[in-house]
Amino acid sequence: MTTLSIGATTAGFQSTSYARAELATEATVATPPVYNDQSAGSVLFINRFGELFLGGDRRSGNGAGAGNTAPTADPTKVEFPDGVKIVDAGGSTNDFHWNNVATGYSAIDTEGRVWTWGQVYPGGTRGIELMGRGNISLQASYTPGQVVTTAEGTPLPKIIDLQRSENQTYALDETGTMWVWGYGGENLPVSASYYSGNGAALPTRANTTAVQNGMGDCRADRNPANHGGDVTWHTIWGGNNSSGGVSTSGLIYTWGYDASNGIAQQQWSQRCPQLNEGANRVLFEQYPDLYRTADGKTYDPAELTTEALRNERYSEIVAHMTQQPLAQCATPTAKSIVDATECPVRQFGYSARAGRLLLQNGSLYTWMISNDQTYGYYFLGREGSTNQNDLNSRFRPNLALSNVNFTSPQVGSVSALTHDGKVYGWGRNNYCQAVGERTVGSADCGSNAGNDFVILPRPVAGIPQDATITGLSSNQCTTWARSDLGTMWAWGGGTMVSNNYVFCGTTGSAYGIYDQRKSTLQAPFGAPVRSVSTGTMPILD
Repeated sequence: MTTLSIGATTAGFQSTSYARAELATEATVATPPVYNDQSAGSVLFINRFGELFLGGDRRSGNGAGAGNTAPTADPTKVEFPDGVKIVDAGGSTNDFHWNNVATGYSAIDTEGRVWTWGQVYPGGTRGIELMGRGNISLQASYTPGQVVTTAEGTPLPKIIDLQRSENQTYALDETGTMWVWGYGGENLPVSASYYSGNGAALPTRANTTAVQNGMGDCRADRNPANHGGDVTWHTIWGGNNSSGGVSTSGLIYTWGYDASNGIAQQQWSQRCPQLNEGANRVLFEQYPDLYRTADGKTYDPAELTTEALRNERYSEIVAHMTQQPLAQCATPTAKSIVDATECPVRQFGYSARAGRLLLQNGSLYTWMISNDQTYGYYFLGREGSTNQNDLNSRFRPNLALSNVNFTSPQVGSVSALTHDGKVYGWGRNNYCQAVGERTVGSADCGSNAGNDFVILPRPVAGIPQDATITGLSSNQCTTWARSDLGTMWAWGGGTMVSNNYVFCGTTGSAYGIYDQRKSTLQAPFGAPVRSVSTGTMPILD
């Protein structure tokens, strides 16, 4: 979770006292929301003063002591102690579903401190206790508190990157240790023997890997057959129902409910991080100068003509690479949207049963997990064989788009920004949320066209051809684009929210888009878009 670069902004929102001198000179927000927010109906903004504001759904806490703020009320200023400046924030909702009324939020400040509020799942107090702050009251959960102590009883170190999955938070420190907390049923990448109950209430160290598929313990002292060794993390990447990390050896490990090996269509729930063979094969093929066997052999699928030969060469390269750091990936990295170092993985992520791997050369690879078209297929942005044994299979990472700067996912679709400043979208487009216009039939964007799917990357409509886009940000059903001149556009909801892993709809109603051209001192966000959804519209000139 990272924020886009932002321009002159202001406060003056609900529950805020703010210097009138500032308000007098800055009457508009002039910023898109945070880069990626997985909450079902919320929208988060960070202004240039490091203040955080929460709009839309706030039933799990408005960040200012209340749990009953209307989802159509003006955004609330989230309360932090004096001097705290937030640089990144986001949320995630249980099942990515409005009806679950369980959203956990996290934020990181300029000093590397982590703050959380909300709850990871509904019902009782346990969902609150798993927010990394231990046993706190419902009232306390409505306001951010600092995550201060690990499960080992030591102070939480300075954090350089903060990521989220469905019911979990991942935090990377300067030494390459990943600290995790949240619900342990799936997506929590640590052996269950490290915590009690159904999840980790306090930050728990998660650097131990597994060699076997599944939810088994990977501790060397408890299950040596499944112990894959400890790694140091270069980067970590949150996702919807699976996540991943790149070790300082330059290898990709993945975990979570939507796990696969990136080769076959089989899906399983993976607890401890595990090498992802399909994703790593892409690295080995595309960067042969970096990834080799001990005796210098490389991975070339054109020469390795059988799956047995490809697997053998893959295993030999892994055996060599795990023995030492890869120079380009040797340092734990604080990234902003992408990894801007020379490590080959520029960006990594998961949507529901679909993986994305973006390389530093701009090549975006995608794959689906299992053969369930309700989920993974529409995130591919490409066709591909349904035969898992084919090299161009849907279940193996294959090229979907080139010249990509970064991607910005929604709950049912994906947007991509290219290096030449163009925006493409694909996926579910039933409310125009993928590409900003209707592609099937004549229904307006505020109506549900259930057969509108965008299979291949398509330019987003409504953005002038001469515009150079430099920033994208998304929540689950809406995307914002910003040009190099500061002009902004948005498409999707309106008031619609996510409901159940891949869908956007009207199970709830929460304001997401604000037309900032209509900003005033009294309404610095501008006017909310009250329609269910909208095609691409300008929101700031």
